[in-house]
Amino acid sequence: MIRFKSYLEEAAGANLHMTHLEDAVLDGGVNGTRNVFQYLQALRDMLGGNTKAPVKISVKWDGAPAIFAGTDPSDGKFFVAKKGVFNKTPKLYKTNAEIDNDLSGDLGAKFKVALAEFSKLGIEGVVQGDFLYTNDDLKTENIDGEPHITFHPNTIVYAIPKDSDLGKQIERSKIGVVWHTTYRGATLDSMQASFGKAISTKLKEIPTVWHVDAVFKDNLVE
Repeated sequence: MIRFKSYLEEAAGANLHMTHLEDAVLDGGVNGTRNVFQYLQALRDMLGGNTKAPVKISVKWDGAPAIFAGTDPSDGKFFVAKKGVFNKTPKLYKTNAEIDNDLSGDLGAKFKVALAEFSKLGIEGVVQGDFLYTNDDLKTENIDGEPHITFHPNTIVYAIPKDSDLGKQIERSKIGVVWHTTYRGATLDSMQASFGKAISTKLKEIPTVWHVDAVFKDNLVE
């Protein structure tokens, strides 16, 4: 029987849907429910300060759309892509011209920024994340009398104090993304997905890209 932690972290092929606890119950039946109970018990122990090992929790970020970025194993070229990356004939964007041939308007502009900026991060393999913003999406709004940087990628509006260190980082950047999945494999169609990994810490820090992982850090365990 696969443990729920392993079920979350390893999967074959594309991650087109993130598994939630209720999904594991409905999809896995008795075994799925048992795995969920094991995970919730570990989470209870972590919150009580009694855990002996880290418990991995994903933070739900409300980003959109999904984006893939990395190196095409077939030719070694960097690309960005939508979910068509794992099609039988992969749909990849390696140049602005390829983006123009398939996308238009705001979405096309976002993918052009992603292509230019993510190529500087030193991504190994392929990573998947969700758009948070490009600099055209950033606004300044007063909240409780204090200026905030805001962005609205999907249904939730995010607000960061403008004068905070984080606000200054975001205001300087050209694009923001939350990473949640890594892929490894000799070919795109054979890549294996890994969830719950610290992706951002393995990438280069550049001022034009603000990126964060979807992993919730357990500060109670070193």
